[in-house]
Amino acid sequence: MNATVMIEHGSLARPLVSFYGSGIGFMGVEPGLPAEGNLPPLPPVLSLHFLALVVMSMVGPYLFCCVTYAYHFSGLSKNRTKMRVNPQDVPKAEHRYNWREALARPEGITAVVAYICIIIVLGPVLDIFDVVPFAIKDLTPAIKPLVLLAYFLTFDFVMWCIHFCQHYWPWLYHHTHDQHHLIKSPTIVVALTGYLPDTCLLIIVPFHLTQCVVPCGNFVTVFAFASIALWHLHMIHSEFAHPWDPLLGKLGLVSTHDHHVHHLRPRKNLAHFFVMYDKMFGTYVDPASLTQLCAREKVM
Repeated sequence: MNATVMIEHGSLARPLVSFYGSGIGFMGVEPGLPAEGNLPPLPPVLSLHFLALVVMSMVGPYLFCCVTYAYHFSGLSKNRTKMRVNPQDVPKAEHRYNWREALARPEGITAVVAYICIIIVLGPVLDIFDVVPFAIKDLTPAIKPLVLLAYFLTFDFVMWCIHFCQHYWPWLYHHTHDQHHLIKSPTIVVALTGYLPDTCLLIIVPFHLTQCVVPCGNFVTVFAFASIALWHLHMIHSEFAHPWDPLLGKLGLVSTHDHHVHHLRPRKNLAHFFVMYDKMFGTYVDPASLTQLCAREKVM
């Protein structure tokens, strides 16, 4: 049911419309609306705590990408099993080594940081229009496993729908997504390469909607979800196979093999996390059926 909740923000109190179930507990949360005093108050804007959160939000994503790039270069130096078996499928040199350019691209991690800046500036700082999802305002320290699962299920379904539209609507494809598919042999370094509208439409919009749609979330759970999702989105673009890929296949999750199919056959394997969405809607292709890819058993 709809209910108006007063959320304390520093010295300000503002109404927030949120959706909660009634009658039974949901995802480990007691029935009914949370009392105002049950949530840790957001730090005042003019405080070291708030400044630390802002700095972490601005710098953290870039550091995270640097860690993924370090993993990429480690894989190159150790000569891990390559995803592509044909010599002509070797990635371009700039797609392998030009990590600085990748880090600076506006459609890359900078777009995610810009999204964070916008919701902070419009809401907590300027108090113009509060677009901060309710989950971000809940600073309770415990991760909620079922909410985390609901985040992935919701996020991937919304992404699948948008991704399907991009590939089956030519106008949308050419104005948002075709740049990414100029990369036939992807690597971790170019996982977020394309158009800025592509990142906004395919990542930021589903991310924001997921936080708004799934009830009972909190900041820690959103942070865990965003970190795992960002890591996985980079990993499935890798030019080499990962030791955990066979496990992902057994769990019905998208592996590096599955996503390389998408770059070989762009209208197939549209999901990013759950294979079941492609199997449900008839867009799944088994990587074992493509001779361009290394066999799964080689990385087991």
